[in-house]
Amino acid sequence: MLLLAFVPGIVLFLAVWKFDKVEKESPKLLLKLFVSGVLVMLLDILIRTAGLRALEGFYDGSSILLFKFIDIFLLAALIEEGGKFLVLRILTWKNREFNYTFDALVYAVTVSVGFLTAENITYLIKYGSSLNPVRLLLPILSQVLISVLMGYFFGMAKLSDSNGDAAGRKIGLLEAVIIPVMLHGLHELCVSTGETLFIVLFVIYVVVLISFAMAVFIKMYKDNEEIEWREADMDKEDPFEIDVTSLLHKDDAGKEAGDEG
Repeated sequence: MLLLAFVPGIVLFLAVWKFDKVEKESPKLLLKLFVSGVLVMLLDILIRTAGLRALEGFYDGSSILLFKFIDIFLLAALIEEGGKFLVLRILTWKNREFNYTFDALVYAVTVSVGFLTAENITYLIKYGSSLNPVRLLLPILSQVLISVLMGYFFGMAKLSDSNGDAAGRKIGLLEAVIIPVMLHGLHELCVSTGETLFIVLFVIYVVVLISFAMAVFIKMYKDNEEIEWREADMDKEDPFEIDVTSLLHKDDAGKEAGDEG
């Protein structure tokens, strides 16, 4: 059961990473994204728990569907997908490695796999061997597909930004948040209700999501466009990183000066 918490997400990540043919992303950046996905999951637990307590204080029992809608779309989908988006925006938007549109897919999937791996571990701790394997596998497939869409719109936003298209950048960034939130919320709503109408809707949802995500993935892979960088758009060097090469040169220069003296 423990393998189900790790293996599926890692396999899906490797499948996406393998298609990154132009320039592989550095392990350092991917590790940052993975760990950030884990942190988003932990923050999600805290914020959603506090939000549910506040929501229950106002709930009068009149509409369970409305209660679920607020919980799922605002306290779950918005926080989770919004958190993943913020990670992408902070760690990759001005990163020098983000120089092809397909990179955005790799970044988004890496954050999602980090989130899902941590989430599955919490499920195992809570439910143990009684946990239904489907409860682990179904969200992994759904959330990775949703992250592909987030990565696509995020990559298109970055491409628009590099081309000086401010309107395209804003639209792409909005789509990178809103569409994943709506798809995530719809998934949770269909699964949680158990009503016939929502079961039928869920089947349609799965077919559309898989088709849309695969079409977007293939398009991004085939049309992997280079992102032109301007020096002003790049992050400054990390002050906490040590440039070993420059230190060696300084040592050599110091030795030479000493020898001359």
